[in-house]
Amino acid sequence: MYANEKDKSKKITLIMSGGTISSDYDGRIMRPGMVTAFDELSGRVSDVKTPFCMLSENMTWKTLHMLGDCLDEAIKTSKAVIITHGTDTLAYTASYLGLRNAGIDIPVMIVSADFPLSNPMSNGSANLMCALAAIDYGVKGVFVPYRNPYERPVLHVSTRLLSSRDFDGGLNSALGKVCGYTDRTGKFMLQEEIRPREFKLCGKGGNKAVRLVFANPGIDYAALAESARKENSALVFAGYHTGTINTGAEGIGLLDGIETYLAGGLHGEKYQSVEQMPSFVNVIDNIAPITLYTKVRIAHENFASERERLDYIHADTFGEYF
Repeated sequence: MYANEKDKSKKITLIMSGGTISSDYDGRIMRPGMVTAFDELSGRVSDVKTPFCMLSENMTWKTLHMLGDCLDEAIKTSKAVIITHGTDTLAYTASYLGLRNAGIDIPVMIVSADFPLSNPMSNGSANLMCALAAIDYGVKGVFVPYRNPYERPVLHVSTRLLSSRDFDGGLNSALGKVCGYTDRTGKFMLQEEIRPREFKLCGKGGNKAVRLVFANPGIDYAALAESARKENSALVFAGYHTGTINTGAEGIGLLDGIETYLAGGLHGEKYQSVEQMPSFVNVIDNIAPITLYTKVRIAHENFASERERLDYIHADTFGEYF
């Protein structure tokens, strides 16, 4: 059950990881880590942690783990957490933290900005205010508050984000399915209550390489197959919006014998190419490509058997299946 705005006294742990929201502009370059406090959070921050400070394009799978470990520590003693982050790779971090922390009973907000806070066009303040409104409402789990240009602030479910939008850094959820939004008075309006399924991650898998490949006409599937076999990697394809991909003679069939997944668009109507889809391709509908990629990586880290991995990948742990 949600608190429905009855508790507005929750103290917040602030985890600073960098991004534009922590950057200052010196007239030539935006430099992260220059902003270390936010007026919007005045009086509500009880602890500040800085596991690292970087622009998000420099994030790696290793730093994702570091941020996840930092969040694990914060969750033990906090009633709410705000994480600063850049927009470039925010969808990857959100997906990872949302999946890793499915079932937590506190709100975690990953907050970013399209411009430094010193720029009057920045959405950083609106994003922070949306985060506070959602925290006070009582949502639980990992979310991303964000206001796109000329739109209202919305609260994205961490596991539904698509890639950061070209040029303006906008963020969108698959099919526009969000948890809620703030109205013109700043009040949080719930649209969907996310019901998590806590999936115990046992840490007994390995470090298999997993590649995310975005469908495009220039893919050399033969060369891709050769390199994937050489490094024993799994492949996750973000297909076209209909969940289609090249199934011709020079297409995905050349990957036979390689662990292959396709973010398959929506369940239901399909194009003719689905009839030529090789049986070894795991076509998985109704999930954002970045989240499918993240789930495959987490599955390989935590589960030794194929059956366990597939059970985890197909499980809806924090609203990732829409």
